[in-house]
Amino acid sequence: MRIIWAMDAFEDNKELNQRMADYLSSLYEATQAEIEPLYLLRENEIVLPTYEVPTWVTDHSRTAEALFKEVLEDYNLPFLLEPKVIPHASQSHAGAAEALSDYAARTHADLIVVGSHGRQGFQRFILGSFAESLLLQSEVPVFVVGSHTNTHKGISNILFPTEFGDHSKENFRHVLDLARKFNAKITLFHAIARPIESLFDLDTRPRVYNFKGKMLTLDQIIEHQIEHQAQRAQHWVQWAQKEGVVAEFQIDNSFKAIDELILNTVEQHDVDLIVMEAQSGPMSAAILGSYTRNVVRRANCPVYVLTRHFYDRNEDRFMDAPAP
Repeated sequence: MRIIWAMDAFEDNKELNQRMADYLSSLYEATQAEIEPLYLLRENEIVLPTYEVPTWVTDHSRTAEALFKEVLEDYNLPFLLEPKVIPHASQSHAGAAEALSDYAARTHADLIVVGSHGRQGFQRFILGSFAESLLLQSEVPVFVVGSHTNTHKGISNILFPTEFGDHSKENFRHVLDLARKFNAKITLFHAIARPIESLFDLDTRPRVYNFKGKMLTLDQIIEHQIEHQAQRAQHWVQWAQKEGVVAEFQIDNSFKAIDELILNTVEQHDVDLIVMEAQSGPMSAAILGSYTRNVVRRANCPVYVLTRHFYDRNEDRFMDAPAP
């Protein structure tokens, strides 16, 4: 397995970088992966606001690599590969993310670890977000460590919000592989979607919806959906058990915002890692919509995002075993 640690080495991010370093140690222990630290150097950039660079230095890339090594020594990660500096000409987060995504694909990386400041509102509008730009472009999964992430205590419970669709089935194989590596439990989470179209709305009778060609009340639809999704979830729990992984499921019918439900579940179940997938449907937030963005910005644990470009590819590099 090959992991890229995309590190903003020369800003005042010591605390966030240390959180990433702690999780990288766990990733290394679980996978024995090759982990390459990487810094994106914008051309003509003054590299260091906090380190002095001799005025005679003209080769910014070579200087950045030497100083990058010095910065990495603070984190005591002896298993890291030689650090890499990639020059690029873009002045935007999107351009820098594209450069990283291209490098990851070209070098056959399996995962990118990146930090996120979790900025919101006007500050985020002005500064943008490199992590979110990367999520839109990366062809490999992205492991985001946010500013709200708690002190690392290991990964023993993985939350996988899912719709149980075709893409979800393929992605669940990846989650199973992660759970085995970390010896972790999986909590499956599904939220029942509220019906959109009401056929009848009369004072003398309950509101009736068109649900799969039938006219049903909201209570009838919820009951049907819970039963149907519970059966699918139980099948996945049994699948996990056959793979030697403990799993449980939770189905929510409160019709609350998906991101809020996920964040609440993280707190209630003491989740250590969220794995989110990009897809269409009621949970289409995962990744282009607001739900995943909000989870990434606010979660108190890392968010492992299976990007759309990743699961749209035909190959599955992470696990060869067929689904039951």
